[in-house]
Amino acid sequence: MELDAAIDPQKAAERVGRPLNGHWSIDRLIDVGATAGVYEGRHRDGRRAALKVLHTSVAAVPELRRRFLREAYVANKIDHPGALAILDDGLATDGAPFLVMELLEGESLSRRLAKVGGKIPYGEALGIAGQVLDVLDMAHANGILHRDIKPGNLFLTTVGHAKVLDFGLARIRDGIVSSIPTLSGIVIGTVGYLAPEQARGTPEEVDVRSDLFSVGAVMFRAMVGRPTHEASTQLETLMASMKDPAPSLAVALPGVPEAVVNVIDRALAFDKRDRWRSAREMQVAIRSAYASLGRRPSMHVPMGPGAGADTTEPPPTLREDDAASLFEQIAFGEGHDEAVGRERRRTREVLDAMGKGGREDE
Repeated sequence: MELDAAIDPQKAAERVGRPLNGHWSIDRLIDVGATAGVYEGRHRDGRRAALKVLHTSVAAVPELRRRFLREAYVANKIDHPGALAILDDGLATDGAPFLVMELLEGESLSRRLAKVGGKIPYGEALGIAGQVLDVLDMAHANGILHRDIKPGNLFLTTVGHAKVLDFGLARIRDGIVSSIPTLSGIVIGTVGYLAPEQARGTPEEVDVRSDLFSVGAVMFRAMVGRPTHEASTQLETLMASMKDPAPSLAVALPGVPEAVVNVIDRALAFDKRDRWRSAREMQVAIRSAYASLGRRPSMHVPMGPGAGADTTEPPPTLREDDAASLFEQIAFGEGHDEAVGRERRRTREVLDAMGKGGREDE
């Protein structure tokens, strides 16, 4: 649901340095979006976590409040370390609901793009997309559509893992969350990354191929430096998304290898019948396109903190040069399965450690 994005960061920052409720206090503002602020918080027992607090103005809207709180249920249903798990939920003293999440080190893709001039190398974009598709493949297998894949909802950790955030707009077919109505004519998602059927506000037409369109739109933005459709207002951009096919990557960025063009152009096909049929199919195509670039990710996949017995060396971090990035190593290196399994174990250890403190009121 597209909201006014003109949120005042200063207002969100007013929570910093204050108790959130009787259990949590807020130390730092990490990021702020249209519906919520994300903070670094500290529990009274010393535990630290990321706290996602719904803006009080948004919390006053019952439907948006329900969507926010159901994020915990949806995210935790996906058994994949690339889906950020929700550890707990609670209410601030002013009545605003909040979610407790693992505190990650890194930055969103939107922030990374802003730091590096608006675009990243082909290989790195493919590596990030390959990891995101791994998460979506698991989500789709569980009947979950994300419906809001965008740079701000993709978090890049300092050890090369891409995490999918914010399942608050997800649709799930299980008789529980799907009981929350979605009205025809209401746009679900973010302008600039919407499939045509989403832009038209026809939820019955939205399926896994709509998520894959959004992945293609993110890749286009990350490589070209601009969205697939541009206009002077969000409404005009939305209208263009409804009726105009996305431009070919070959036209927007001449010289891109044909295999890369084919992957993104097919994901962005206006008619969903012409898109990739599944996240797994698109992921296989991305792996093939990456191989065509002639890049060779290291056989060694970075372990990261807490992944092994030897913790004397600091974990590797993002590099800005043209060597295969950590995201490429994890997505395409021979140690992919090992890296995902290791991150799964690390995530479970974090969940177990956080769980020792009990839930909010226990």
